[in-house]
Amino acid sequence: MYANRIALSFEAGHRLLNYRGKCEAPHGHTFQAEIFLSSDKISEMGFLVDFVELKARLGEWIDDNWDHGFLANDQDEELIGALESLKERKLFVFQGQNPTVEVMAKYLYEQVRQLYGELVSRVRIWESPSQYAEYSEG
Repeated sequence: MYANRIALSFEAGHRLLNYRGKCEAPHGHTFQAEIFLSSDKISEMGFLVDFVELKARLGEWIDDNWDHGFLANDQDEELIGALESLKERKLFVFQGQNPTVEVMAKYLYEQVRQLYGELVSRVRIWESPSQYAEYSEG
């Protein structure tokens, strides 16, 4: 079995709606996303996936949607209203869920799955150097 891993870092802010603790306040992280792909086959070129292509496609999605943005629960009307009052903003809204690393890992897994199908084995998102969450199917 062949396996590839790529890591992409990005900056984003979030808060957890209805949480009791520090994370209920808006704050930010330097996140790191790790994408793992695997297959028992490689291309004629000798690749499972071309790292340059993978990094460009996923990097573009992260840059467009999450990097230097604010991640919010769609039910967080106070936060969304405050952010929408800003002239310059980037807002990514999760439907009915807090923007935890667990939710982010599943969401990114689904995005990568659309691009690379069953080659995707799991996605891991680091919130800090000492903690992460990951998502895989099965």
